[in-house]
Amino acid sequence: KAVVSTQSTGGALRAPNGAHQLALAAEHFSVPVIVCSALYKLSPTHLCSYDQDAFNKIIGPENMLNFSNTKLHSKVLVSNPEFDYVPSDLIELFITNTGGHAPSYLYRIVSELYHRTITI
Repeated sequence: KAVVSTQSTGGALRAPNGAHQLALAAEHFSVPVIVCSALYKLSPTHLCSYDQDAFNKIIGPENMLNFSNTKLHSKVLVSNPEFDYVPSDLIELFITNTGGHAPSYLYRIVSELYHRTITI
């Protein structure tokens, strides 16, 4: 089993960078992906894989590259996204503080927690 955390979810995940690759590898090897998340991380906003600017944050590349070589610094442009979009079809189970839920059931929990007129 592959267990991951999430920053927010509404079915699809806004997870730490690398989670999408992990989920794809788990799917390839038929390993279930389980997400551990508290209910307060459920969000009524829907994430889109093509809209990276709406949910992602680009952070500095210092933790990926050593810039002690100044020649490298002037020749390289590094994009370091903080989050990954992970579609719900790669997730087997969500475990929350109220129990385990299928990804297809999260919309029901979100509708119980948030009124449909709430916009963020």
